[in-house]
Amino acid sequence: MKYLTPGPVQIPKDIINNIAKQPVFHRTDEFREIFNKVLEKLSKIVNGTSVILPGTGTLAVDTISYNYVDPGDNVLLLVIGEFSERMGDSLLSRGAKVTKLKWKIGSVPPPDYVEDNAKKIQNLKAIALVHNETSMGVANRYVEKLQEVAHSLGAYLLVDSVSGIPAEPIYGKIDAIATASHKAFLAPPGASIIFVNAQPGAKTPVPPAINLGKFLKLREKGDVPYTPPMNVIYALDVSTDYILKLGVVNYVDLHKERAETLYNLIKLKPVAEDEFRSHTVTAFYTDHAKEILSELRQNGYTISLGMGELAEKVIRIGVMGDVNYDDLKNVAEVVNKYVDR
Repeated sequence: MKYLTPGPVQIPKDIINNIAKQPVFHRTDEFREIFNKVLEKLSKIVNGTSVILPGTGTLAVDTISYNYVDPGDNVLLLVIGEFSERMGDSLLSRGAKVTKLKWKIGSVPPPDYVEDNAKKIQNLKAIALVHNETSMGVANRYVEKLQEVAHSLGAYLLVDSVSGIPAEPIYGKIDAIATASHKAFLAPPGASIIFVNAQPGAKTPVPPAINLGKFLKLREKGDVPYTPPMNVIYALDVSTDYILKLGVVNYVDLHKERAETLYNLIKLKPVAEDEFRSHTVTAFYTDHAKEILSELRQNGYTISLGMGELAEKVIRIGVMGDVNYDDLKNVAEVVNKYVDR
């Protein structure tokens, strides 16, 4: 079975081979050497101080919600899909006052419109958004501009890029980006990854397991407060080497080429408008979602249904991981059987 899903992705064999070994004790120089090397490489790939916590994308989002926002703070949330709503749930659990700026399916609100709405909120603490909306295959490519908007208003920009970076890029310095190991970083689930360019500003207590300040302080010494996901770090050691050797821009172009191949081959309507089509997760409307998934599994491929209200009206096909042109062509051929049914 080959997985063209939004994640976990099809992991290359050389990365899998590097996972299957005895984890070292995390209070040793041996651990610190590999850990610091991985952190350094992550920060070469994405702009910011990198932090690794045990967890997944959800925990990474919770971490930035709790470390940059206090109960009662005002947050403007851009809503373009299911994971935008989940980011809102995270902020609400922190006790934030969340104003939702909902936008039409398949698109994202322009920066000027976001700024106009942000200015209406007194004492705005943060603007929060999903960079690559996994549920819709929609990429918000205004992130750098929205960072400028947030700073002009004295607010943070908090970004969920779990299915985005580094394949769907963010090149600027963003206050806080949450992501995970098991998508475009080509590793198994188990590591929450955060990129920090602004010191956490929350004044109220944060649960110890997601206390970003503690992780950042110990990071300076090459240490961690708690047991890290050691074997995932082994995988990241190989995957970050691969990304850097290929070059980040080339890695981005590789995913763009794969995604465009599907957009060109598949004769269904994409969920995303042209300029916002994700290059990591493609999504298409269909009345035959379950049938397509079933036939693809019979042919050795797993893709994903949509989410939320579009769960059975959309198929999602990921292009991250060990995916080649033949895989894309084979999947498209099955999907296209259902176009005129």
